[in-house]
Amino acid sequence: MTDLSSASKTVRVLELLAHLDPRLWEIVNPRQPVFSDAVSVRSAEAGRLSLNPQPLPPREAMLFAIRDMSLAVAEATIAASMAGGDPSEILKEVGDDLCPEPPRIPWPRKWPVPVQMQGPFPIDATRVRPVVQATASLVFQTYADRTTDEVLSTSFARLADRLLETAVKAAPPTPTP
Repeated sequence: MTDLSSASKTVRVLELLAHLDPRLWEIVNPRQPVFSDAVSVRSAEAGRLSLNPQPLPPREAMLFAIRDMSLAVAEATIAASMAGGDPSEILKEVGDDLCPEPPRIPWPRKWPVPVQMQGPFPIDATRVRPVVQATASLVFQTYADRTTDEVLSTSFARLADRLLETAVKAAPPTPTP
């Protein structure tokens, strides 16, 4: 476990909000329901999506793609660490890919880019970069919080903070209603 960092504080706030809207658990703590309501919401959502023959809307599909990529990177990092690799080096490379100079898409070079991020963007392109970074930050921070290995935990937390800081700096101002 690591000390409370910016990403850790953000995850904690989202955990509190997830008690109001359990759908947030899917981002904050993927694959690990924290309370029983989250399980029923996820099961109902999964059932609804599996019965719907239509493809996911671009925004939802992109969120799942970002989350799944982040999960895969985290799991691969753990496996590489168990095989003797240096997790901080692995995650530094991933961080460099996720925090590129514009206009490059923030995506790990070794992972396939989702269809939603190829060609014309279905959502505002200036918002795509910080969305990828902020979403990945939340996933990596949950790994930092749940990993008992100090080196892995610290490596995940550093990447989460780097991504969150970059996302906040890159995000365009939110229009007021």
